[in-house]
Parts: sequence; C-alpha cells; structure tokens
Amino acid sequence: MRETRTGGKGRDFPHPKPVNKIELSTEHGRLRLILTIVFLAIGAAAIAYGVSGLSSKEAGWTEIEVSSSELNCSADFVFLYCLGESGVSATAENKAITACYSDATEYAFRMFTNDVEYEDSHNMHYINRHPNEEIEVDEVLYRAFSLIQESGDRSLYLGPVYEQYNGLFNCTEEYQTVEYDPYLNQETADYYAAIAGFAGDEQIINLELLGENRICLRVAEEYLEFAEENEVERLIDFYWMKNAFIVDFLAEEMSSAGYSKGCISSVDGFTRNLDRSGESYAYTFYDRVDSAIYPVANIQYSGPSSIVYLQDYGMNDGQMQYYYAYSNGELRTAYLDVQDGLCRSAVSDLACYSGEYSCGEILLRMIPVYIADTFQRERLSGLAGEGIFSIYSEDGRICHNDAELMLTSLYRDKDVQYEAVLVQ
Repeated sequence: MRETRTGGKGRDFPHPKPVNKIELSTEHGRLRLILTIVFLAIGAAAIAYGVSGLSSKEAGWTEIEVSSSELNCSADFVFLYCLGESGVSATAENKAITACYSDATEYAFRMFTNDVEYEDSHNMHYINRHPNEEIEVDEVLYRAFSLIQESGDRSLYLGPVYEQYNGLFNCTEEYQTVEYDPYLNQETADYYAAIAGFAGDEQIINLELLGENRICLRVAEEYLEFAEENEVERLIDFYWMKNAFIVDFLAEEMSSAGYSKGCISSVDGFTRNLDRSGESYAYTFYDRVDSAIYPVANIQYSGPSSIVYLQDYGMNDGQMQYYYAYSNGELRTAYLDVQDGLCRSAVSDLACYSGEYSCGEILLRMIPVYIADTFQRERLSGLAGEGIFSIYSEDGRICHNDAELMLTSLYRDKDVQYEAVLVQ
C-alpha cells in the first residue's frame, strides 16, 4: 500500500521510496567503450538507411513536390514527371528536379505577388507603389507585360476592382456578398465602373515598356487622387490571369534545365506539357448543365502543348478561389469585363490548346471571346487559323475545330448524351 501524508488542505501526496545507491564497476571499461561506439555506429547506419529508403524514388511517374520552406507558388500547381529515362537514377534525378522546381516556384511567387515586398526585387508589389517612376524589372515580368501590350487587353489595369471584388470569394454567408457583388449593390457597381473607366484610358493609366526590361507605370494625377481617397493599393494586377504566365515560366525553366519528361498544370485551368517523346496524354473536358457537372470526354494529345481551360464553375478547392455560387443557382466568377468591371462568361466552358503558343498567348486571344455577353463562335475559327484550336459544349454537343482531335469516352446516360461535332 502506498504511504501518504496529509497536507494542510487535506490533500494526499505520495511519499517517495528510499533510493538505493549502486556502485558501478570500473572493470572492462575499454570493452564497454568499444561496444558503445559499435552500437552507435549501427544505430547511425540504421537511421541513414531509413532516411535513404524514405527519400529513394522508383522509376516512373511521380509528383514533384517543392522542398523549400520559402514562400512559393507551388500550392497552385501540380508537376508530374516520369523519372528514370534520362540515364541517371530516379532518386538522383528527383533530387535535381525538385531543387530546380523549388527555385522556380520561389522566384515566380516573388515576381508576381502583390502581397509581399522584397528589398531586392522590383516585383508587382513594388511597381504598384512607385507610379511614374522608371523601374527595371526581371525578364519574366517584362515578357508578360509585353504580351499584354501586344494583345491590347486592358484587364491588367482593373487592379482596384480585383482588390475589392476578391472578397466575394471569401464570403461564407450570402448576406456578406453585398459589399463586393456589383450585381447586388449599385454603389459597388458604380465604383467598379469608375475604375473601369480609368482602366480603359491610356491617358489615365498605362504601363510603358522602355526597352531593356525597363518600365514606367504612368498614372494621371486625378487617378492617383482617386486611389488615395479610396485606399487603393493595386493599380495593376494579373489576378486570375497570373497562373497562365507563371506556368509558362515554370515550363520554360524546367525545359531549359533539361527536364522535359513531364507536365505542369495549375489548379485553375492552365497546363503546359513538356514531353517531346510522342507519348499520348489524356485531358478531361467537362460541361455544366444547370448545377450538374459532367465529365463529357477525354481528349487525347501528344507532344509539347499549352492548354487553357476557362469555366464558369469550380470543381476543386483551388478553383473555388475564383467562384461563388448563390443558393438560387446564380454564379459569379473572376472573369471581369474591362468595360464595366462586371463578370461575364459567354459559355460555361471553353478550352483552347496549341502546340505553338504559350498559355499566356492563348489566354489573351481567348479573353474577347469568353468574357462577353454573346458567344461569337466565328472568332474561334480565326484562332484555329493561327494554330489555336478550341473545344466547347453546346446542347449536348462537344464542338471542336480540330480535324485531327481524338475524343474518347463520350458521356452518355439515359438522361444526358453527348456527341462530338467538328465545327469549321
């Protein structure tokens, strides 16, 4: 029975047992030392073997995961790679690819972020806080700005709208959306329209490309005053378009480093296939009918390709960052029209792909077709003439303009049936 003693407040405390002192023998001390070293060596070898086993990779397809603890954009992307075909071990190849990909995702985040300031980087955050100043930027930003300028698209200048509108997608209750949704709030609609008016006027705001990676964000005084009054911090922003340019950068970085047996996809519809081996790949195309989403077909393709897939609905957590569904079935997306700052989608889903153009180049050609009140199918024929082919769903038909496209596994059940139609 355990002995106890009673404290002043009636609590019981354990009474410790006597401690027996044992004298250690000093005999065979050298032997014990040797055995200790041997056991430690065995333990270290076992640990090393275990770590090696955990980090070893088998040949074949695997997902490359970023190893860095620094801020990076890898959460928005999936990089699948086929290890073991380069002549080096799969483990060594995985280590090298991981290091390269980690560096690339860190760098991309640093350049395109509007949230973080870096002392040694003239990124988007820096540009927005230094209007009317000549700035030297890194090549990846300069190329993206150049593509946008060549296209004539002005979505980049809707930064202040994006800054407020993005709050819509963080709402958990419908009553919270009124502050952000211009379709529900006339004051918000007027504010977005005012910004759209500024955004569409090159005399008010314009990003000048001065050559040799030098730029200047020209902003008129009246717009600067407006921005100050409304606490605007983002005059320009890639927003939902950002990952199109980032996936292009990541693809180019991996290819230039010699890692081409893979495919990089963003969670919001931008894909770059790097593989030149001729191996066949599949891409699933979906369609929304009211609130139901169907995987209507698999698209077979091979060779280096860029795919841009725009949808007015979300299917995963990554996509839901740019979608909001009301209980009455109405949908809101991040595809805002630069004319008035309102979201528009001419069709539920539109995919465009090419073996010649990057995702950024394809996207900028798609925007006038997709962000519109009416679907102008004839404009897709013009894109096909440039080598950019399209797929969209319409009344149970999977319409495409690529005579060589291979569609398999067409969706059919008793209520919904799809057929493929070549539209020239």
